[in-house]
Amino acid sequence: MLLTVLGTATPYPRPDDPCSGYLLQGEPAVDGGRTTVWIDAGTGTFAELQRHITLDQLDAVVISHRHADHSADLLVAYYALRFSEHRPGGPIPLIAPEGMLERLAAYLGPNSVDELPRVFEHRPMSGFADATIGSLSLSWGPVQHGVPAFGLTVEEGGRRFAYSGDSAPCLSLEEIGERADLFLVEAGYDRVPDGVPAHHTPEDAGRTATTAGAARLVLTHRAETLTGDEARARASAHFDGDIDVAVPGLALQV
Repeated sequence: MLLTVLGTATPYPRPDDPCSGYLLQGEPAVDGGRTTVWIDAGTGTFAELQRHITLDQLDAVVISHRHADHSADLLVAYYALRFSEHRPGGPIPLIAPEGMLERLAAYLGPNSVDELPRVFEHRPMSGFADATIGSLSLSWGPVQHGVPAFGLTVEEGGRRFAYSGDSAPCLSLEEIGERADLFLVEAGYDRVPDGVPAHHTPEDAGRTATTAGAARLVLTHRAETLTGDEARARASAHFDGDIDVAVPGLALQV
């Protein structure tokens, strides 16, 4: 599998860094095609997605949770998937928390209520579940973020990719990331605030990856006060494997 970072910023896009979004592609088939999944549609990521694929190559979209910095570009994708000359021949599977289409319709207006199911085939996330998209086996489960939020695992050919979405450290995320060849984990906190946590610090990310037995850690969605070097150094105190810092355009083989 090939993971390409589209954006990492939180909670709003910065110049040259859209919000959270990732392109995951399976290994090329005999005909040269490959299964293609857009993971999180944060603000600005739809334009970056089109640097790498045309819309008719998109096989599915996965949204970890409904916060705008992970889902807002579904709004512009809706128009493109309806009207682009490269639009797919049918609705795209949209694996997302319950209520996603209703939230889009509330913004797009009443005329979209009938059109949205022609663009997106919504497969609501609830609890632990799985799906097969082309050559990729997807599974997901709830994580701790204060709203319905899900971590994701994708497997192909014995290789395993895992993604935290937005989450505080929790047992379910450790299980989702278990034995991942590449574990993409957010570091949305520089320091843990008072109250119930909703994100990882870099130290948390290192501990989560270690407990999960992951081979490689990629830090993403960093707090704006954290540089990449700082985040890597702090995570490395708790994780002995390779650590990368996600930046737009970074491509990693899983």
